[in-house]
Amino acid sequence: MKGMNRIIPLFGLVLLTGCITKPAVAPEAALALWNEGVAKTEIIDFVNAVTDETGPAYLAPEERIAAFDMDGTILIEKPMYVLFDFALGLVNQKIDADPLLADQQPYKAVVENDMDYFHGNMYGTDGLFDILLYASDGMTDAEYRQALEMYLEKPHPRFVKSPNKLLYEPVLQLIEYLKANDFQVYIVSGSDPEFTRIAASNLVGIPPEQIIGTIVRTEWNGKEFLRKHEFVQPLNDQAGKPVNIRNKIGRIPVLAVGNSRGDLEMLNYSKTAGHSLQLIVNHDDPDREYEYSVDKMKKLCEENDWIEVSMKNDFETVFE
Repeated sequence: MKGMNRIIPLFGLVLLTGCITKPAVAPEAALALWNEGVAKTEIIDFVNAVTDETGPAYLAPEERIAAFDMDGTILIEKPMYVLFDFALGLVNQKIDADPLLADQQPYKAVVENDMDYFHGNMYGTDGLFDILLYASDGMTDAEYRQALEMYLEKPHPRFVKSPNKLLYEPVLQLIEYLKANDFQVYIVSGSDPEFTRIAASNLVGIPPEQIIGTIVRTEWNGKEFLRKHEFVQPLNDQAGKPVNIRNKIGRIPVLAVGNSRGDLEMLNYSKTAGHSLQLIVNHDDPDREYEYSVDKMKKLCEENDWIEVSMKNDFETVFE
């Protein structure tokens, strides 16, 4: 079966008393926002296989770990990553307070709206990830939360809702379906985990302890945490994701879902499990969302034996 490391038969409705453990929720109802197709079939087959106590692919509940990227997988990421947009707003406030900052990087690139500077420097000094350090350096947790909550009142430039409410409904259904079948679901995002906990944890239904991200180092001063100008390594993107998953969970995700090159290592780490499934959400629906990296993601799926989830063809709806 494509997308799984071992061929696993699909078990139908077999009336053998006490032999087969049925999923907690019928997939037809649980995945109602998914159109019929390869992606939906692969998901149902996989969940049926790993929850069937009589089958060769059965996994005990503690082994049922699922890892989901956030931006572009659960949450809209265009026209800009939500965390990056939030951080840019904080950086602009600092420039307004001290205009001389505009003469040095990365402030200069922010003032000049030079996105090429950041695209060419994702991980380096004063690059894309470092914007978060410049934005929140010295802030307390309370100040960070207050700034983020104010930001989330700002509507998305294309859609009416605040950006953290632009969640992909079929993906939320998938998460609930997995949880109903005793999967532990983690968000594994390049974003700051505190950002994710505040902006999306309750909306997605993932508890704060099951969120993994790029951690800004903090310091306890006796009464509160202060954010420092330093990351805890590794950054939670690309090769950093498997490392942080291992350190946080101690188990290999048997199901991994992403949407970009930044998720390659996480999905291939998942493939090292005995029975596994990997999905890529492909943004090929410019009418209901956006269209980008379509051919690149198709190629990655083909090269790595992942399952492509076409937003245009597999999602009955996109947003609530």
